[in-house]
Formats: sequence, C-alpha cells, structure tokens
Amino acid sequence: MLVMAVPLLEEAAGQPVEGRVGDHEPLAAVEDAVNRERFDEIIVSTLPTRVSRWLHLDLPRKVADLGIPVTTVTAKGRDSQVAGET
Repeated sequence: MLVMAVPLLEEAAGQPVEGRVGDHEPLAAVEDAVNRERFDEIIVSTLPTRVSRWLHLDLPRKVADLGIPVTTVTAKGRDSQVAGET
C-alpha cells in the first residue's frame, strides 16, 4: 500500500514525500518517527469514518498534541479525500 501511496502523495504535493511503516500501534509509530527526525507535517490516512478505529480512538488529535501539523485523509469508496486538518 505504501508503495502505491507515496507517488500519489508526491504528485499531490508537487515535491518528494517520504512514507514509512512503523509500530502496529499508530500513535507509537508516529512518536517513534518524531523522536528520530524532524517533520513539517504528519498525514493520517484512514478508512471511512464509520469503520475507522483510528478516528474512533481520536488519533489525529493525539498526534496533533505532539506539536506538528496534522492532515487527516479519510478514504471514501475507492477514492480518498482530505477530510480536514487538525
């Protein structure tokens, strides 16, 4: 999935982006990455609202508490849309 997502994100951003697979717990994965490197923004890409465990756990807000801007992208059918920025 990451192999497919990075080129799409680079196209949308108009510049190189980097994606990584981390800890199976999403907040721990973000914390690990933030502790290793500096980031301008974190993008949380998730399933539709009705089935997203990450949204039900309020992951975007918890990630935003780390002090880095967060954009949440929520899947809708086969396409994705920007659901909002935190």
